[in-house]
Amino acid sequence: MTPDDPDDFYRDDTPPPRRKSEPMEGFAAELAGRIRELFFQYTNRLDRSQQKHLGPSEIGTPCDRRLAMSLMGMPAVNPGGDNWASWKGTQIHRGLAEMIDWANANSGRYATEMRVALPSERVPGGTLDWLDRTLLMVGDWKLLGSSSLSKLRLDGPPPRYRIQAHCYGLGATRAGERIEHVAIIGMPAEAQSLNSLYVWAEPYSEQVALDALARVDRIAEQIGTVGNGRGEANKRLLALAFPTADDCKFCSWHTKTKSGCNGHQS
Repeated sequence: MTPDDPDDFYRDDTPPPRRKSEPMEGFAAELAGRIRELFFQYTNRLDRSQQKHLGPSEIGTPCDRRLAMSLMGMPAVNPGGDNWASWKGTQIHRGLAEMIDWANANSGRYATEMRVALPSERVPGGTLDWLDRTLLMVGDWKLLGSSSLSKLRLDGPPPRYRIQAHCYGLGATRAGERIEHVAIIGMPAEAQSLNSLYVWAEPYSEQVALDALARVDRIAEQIGTVGNGRGEANKRLLALAFPTADDCKFCSWHTKTKSGCNGHQS
């Protein structure tokens, strides 16, 4: 290669000089604000507060208080940002389902976005991501950042992921499917390839799912025994009677004010 080879430019490892980024202003700043507002309105067009039942993704939380507040229908006090992360996850789930449906080619081996029923009035069912009838497996996609992916690799899934997967397994078996394994499929959210994809799997256990559903019923019965009244203030007092766990980061009621949960109490 000669010194004046134009390809030399792309092999230069010298870092570019650091420059101060220019702030958005004028039309650009106005457009950015409009895009954020449009996105927020679009992703919040469904009133999630109208949900009457818990889903499999919620019941694995180690926090009894969080479950109690959800069962009582307490309004959220922590909106959790602008929904960008959850929207990305939804879109990737949709794309992965399209990929599995393409691979299925009407063979009947795979099912995606399969609605399953659970033996619980309070947790009536959910939608599993991926069923493989050859591997006898229920798989749940998780779009994870590098830190969460590392934790999955080192420590396995958090309780809410594991219980969610086994609940889907229970629902699938009740629908007549044969399930022997459940899997959490950690997809790298920040990487440029799938080299860091990580799968955690274990044998399906009906008891794991049934124990989780029984816990929901037990907390609901405790609420009913005391009586939740009609006012939000009385619900807050009831909620404070339940122990907390360090599961606050994405909790709908995590706040430092008295309008909801006071957060983790050590």
